[in-house]
Amino acid sequence: MVTLKIDGIQVEVPKDYTILQAAEKAGVHIPVLCHDSRLNPFGACRVCLIEAVGNPRMMTACTTPVAPDMDILTNTEKLQRIRKTVIELLLVNHPLECPVCDKGGECTLQDLTYEVGLTKVRFDAKPADTPVDHTNPFIERDVDRCVLCGRCVRICDEVVNIQAISFINRGMETMIGTAFDQPWNCEFCGQCISVCPVGSLNNRVYLFKNRPWNLEKTDSVCGLCGCGCYIELETEGSELYRMGELPEKGANHGNLCAKGRFGFEFVNSVKRETSAKVRAAGELADADFDQAVVTVAEKVKSIRAQHGAEAVAVLVSPRLTNEEAFLANKLAKEVIGTGGMYALEPHSSLPEATYADIEKSDAVAVLNIDVTEANPILGLAVRAAARMNEAPLYVFYPSETALKRLAEKQFTGTPDEVYASMTRLVEGQGAEAAVLEVLKKAEKPVAVYNPYNTADLWFVSELKKQVPALKLAAARAKANSQGIVDMGALDAAKLKEGIQNKTIKALLCFGENPAVRTGWADLSLDSLELLAVTDPFMSETAKKASVYIPVATYAEKDGSFTSLEGRVQTVNRALCKGLKTDAEVVAALAARLGGSLPSCSCEVRELIRKEVPLYKEADFDGGVISYPYAVKGEFEKPAKAAAGEGAYFLYPSSLRLHSGSYTRWSPDLAKVYGEPKLEISPADAEALGLGDGDAVSVSAAGITKVFKVHVEKHMTKGCAALPEDYVDTAQIFSKGRYHKVSLGKKG
Repeated sequence: MVTLKIDGIQVEVPKDYTILQAAEKAGVHIPVLCHDSRLNPFGACRVCLIEAVGNPRMMTACTTPVAPDMDILTNTEKLQRIRKTVIELLLVNHPLECPVCDKGGECTLQDLTYEVGLTKVRFDAKPADTPVDHTNPFIERDVDRCVLCGRCVRICDEVVNIQAISFINRGMETMIGTAFDQPWNCEFCGQCISVCPVGSLNNRVYLFKNRPWNLEKTDSVCGLCGCGCYIELETEGSELYRMGELPEKGANHGNLCAKGRFGFEFVNSVKRETSAKVRAAGELADADFDQAVVTVAEKVKSIRAQHGAEAVAVLVSPRLTNEEAFLANKLAKEVIGTGGMYALEPHSSLPEATYADIEKSDAVAVLNIDVTEANPILGLAVRAAARMNEAPLYVFYPSETALKRLAEKQFTGTPDEVYASMTRLVEGQGAEAAVLEVLKKAEKPVAVYNPYNTADLWFVSELKKQVPALKLAAARAKANSQGIVDMGALDAAKLKEGIQNKTIKALLCFGENPAVRTGWADLSLDSLELLAVTDPFMSETAKKASVYIPVATYAEKDGSFTSLEGRVQTVNRALCKGLKTDAEVVAALAARLGGSLPSCSCEVRELIRKEVPLYKEADFDGGVISYPYAVKGEFEKPAKAAAGEGAYFLYPSSLRLHSGSYTRWSPDLAKVYGEPKLEISPADAEALGLGDGDAVSVSAAGITKVFKVHVEKHMTKGCAALPEDYVDTAQIFSKGRYHKVSLGKKG
């Protein structure tokens, strides 16, 4: 520890602290512009200059380390004068268009100008009038407003590791741009927007829609994937205007992905249903909420009386909060009297490694998942381990992924070849034996894997036997994929069997959309006498419903989600669209069936603590659940990945802009990726005479579908990939995860 004085205040801090950090601990304010706590010290703007008694040179507080017995002065007359000049110089080329700039009200340069008391600029401003760049679908770039603090460049490099932008040119011509002035197409995470202190990089989804002083801010958790990102919902009235980051809170360190930052507009969508519907004479007709609930309850009573309680099944979605899933389970067991509720989520794997474990790991293996696309924030943790912690990174996946530039080695090829490679890894053979040795010798090894593929569970369970110290990170896909399992959801295999053999007559489907889920899209629901569906939108499954009830999204309800880390976090209602939550639907149904269940999340949370042993001591504000195992079950060694006789291997890919039903309703995400596309390599595209956007037929497992082509240089020759969670693709992958397929040009 080091003791020093800052403006006369004595403070003791760790020896690796900077003067800026020491000042923050002492409660002394030092103005900054280019500094961000998530980035390495830079010292570009000189706004944080300070003086040390006895040292004639001024120093930047953000880059200068503390030393014993320093006597620091942060606000002398000399410093005030210099800071004012620094701000004047920054304003020389910065257009003074604050009334129209979208950053107005939250611009650091504007705040500093007021803070130093600058009312007149001595230097003539020389606006460059450079055209505003709109090549990026989510980010507006106005280089004339840029003050060259470098925050955007540094976060794109140090955190995201994409290096999409950089300083270009020299001297007075220096600016932030792309290599060779190419169009700005990147991962669309918007991290650069989050750190831009001025209005140079703006969020196009929010542009000119509101002002920050109008917005009410609510802390919550993103509902678009299993990463569990802590967010800030910014609303006015019943409209959601922005999703913001909170760097000081949450395990995501303020990082968000494209879905989380730009995909929120579905909450405001005019395509959302506002009225319940009851099927009559073959058509869904508008009904009020009570009428819909009564219809469901009376039909459940009738089926239960005629066929027994087991003829009624409850299915929950990972969109539901823990509290809602807990209530649905009580509805099933205690009110209806059936065996319990089901979920289409894996039960054999549980969370083990946290983001912190991954970031601090000294060896990482990524097994058969494109983690930077499927779970971008989990991917950032892997990148941090490889980049900042210099952990050797080994990636097993059919095509090259964004981790290529950091990986010690990538094992690519056809799905069969990747499985063969992972088999050699767990058996310690071939070139992969060296990887196994690295994992064995590591003190904190981590493996990231796909828990949705039973074959992959064999690999991770075998690898865990070989490397007992290995911590496993299951990349669960949806917001509360883990929580609904924790709340007692059963494996849905029995549900599927019951629907197929027609012993299940009624299905109460809370938020789930089986029609677009792999493994379920080929299941006919026509034999059901009652299909009741809750969903914010008229989903593919809702269109088949006997009764449909529109419900609130995650932004409109209270509760909690459990992330893929096993971290339980509170979800807070930020706005109200006048729709019922799933908890209110469950409570209303229970009342009509003669039971009594609460709908208040606080009351339900206390019941969870009493009745769910895992959550007995749970901290719902960010605590991590301690699970009894990481992988459990008997898994068969996969013999061959792909079935079929076609010339190409087809496998499911992941998309950073799409993760299920919610994202398909986002108009902004749809601008970039609105429909499933078949990815193939340039070599295969040339051989088939295909180009981007051409139509191609895909024949697999007796199903033929037509998709548009997207030529990707990272694809392996002889392989093709389609995203999951679309109706057509889910139907194909419901016949098997890997296929040998035939491709044919259409038209």
